[in-house]
Amino acid sequence: MFAEDLLQDLRRDGYSPAAIATYVRRIGSRVAQRMPRHPELVRSVAGTAFVLFALQFGAALLLSWGIGRQLGVTYLVVSSLVLLCTCFWVLIHLGLIQGARDPEGVPPLRYVPIPIGLTMLRLVSIPAIVLLIGINRWSLVVWLYAASAFTDILDGLLARAFRSETRIGVVLDPLTDIVFNASVFVALADAGEIPWWVTGLVLARYGLLVFGTFALYVFHGPVRIQPTGFGKLTGVLSTVLLGLLLLGLAYWPPGLLLRLKEVFDVGLGLMALATIIQVIFIGLDNLKVSRPAPEEAPARVSAEGAERPSKVVGEIRPPRR
Repeated sequence: MFAEDLLQDLRRDGYSPAAIATYVRRIGSRVAQRMPRHPELVRSVAGTAFVLFALQFGAALLLSWGIGRQLGVTYLVVSSLVLLCTCFWVLIHLGLIQGARDPEGVPPLRYVPIPIGLTMLRLVSIPAIVLLIGINRWSLVVWLYAASAFTDILDGLLARAFRSETRIGVVLDPLTDIVFNASVFVALADAGEIPWWVTGLVLARYGLLVFGTFALYVFHGPVRIQPTGFGKLTGVLSTVLLGLLLLGLAYWPPGLLLRLKEVFDVGLGLMALATIIQVIFIGLDNLKVSRPAPEEAPARVSAEGAERPSKVVGEIRPPRR
């Protein structure tokens, strides 16, 4: 993702300002050279962006007509900025699409796979959910949240069914999940429907994941993102609990919601705390296996022709050689 060969030079030069500037310049040059070589992919990204913008425009019209002009305009502006940033990110990572096919004679992709389009759709839906939470339109929030959860499941199923799994999807999908969940929790906390301590724990978990992955990648070499069973389970339970809480805000009688809401808050907070502990131990274990043990001399590594195999440690792990 960050051009490992260029990162090796950056590590060797000790992350000096001059080395960082050289790294950025070389990355930009590589991106500029790559895009003209893949015109079909570039056109496909543009086409995907056009379709998504058409959907956003239609949604903005519906919001303006059903709720208010200001909400529709705000959604269109913010979601368009999100779409622009996402498309730019995809364009500068074309190599993660082009070079991600199975080594079984399958030709490289020449278009943006449908699962990536669904992930991008989930991204541009975030501003609508956040804005609707801000004005307490809980029925619409429930339906949008359910649709987003459905697309999250569907993109993975389609990627496996049509063998269109790509490295960019492996990176973009969890990033989208992080941005989506963090935005929803912050919006709910700002609306006074979830305590800030719960949102703080959720943000701490995601912060550890994002910055821990970045630090491991930049300072210790490539990493491979792969969810653990525990991480998947807590993610599913958190999604279900949050969905039930939104359902309660929309449809439950006030008395029932008042009696049960604190239980949901504590449950979400405890799951966030459990995943924080897991992420910390995973990060420490990754850091340990990223460094060769003192007894493993370079001569031994050279004789074996590869680095020692990485230990399987969970959500973020060094690649196996």
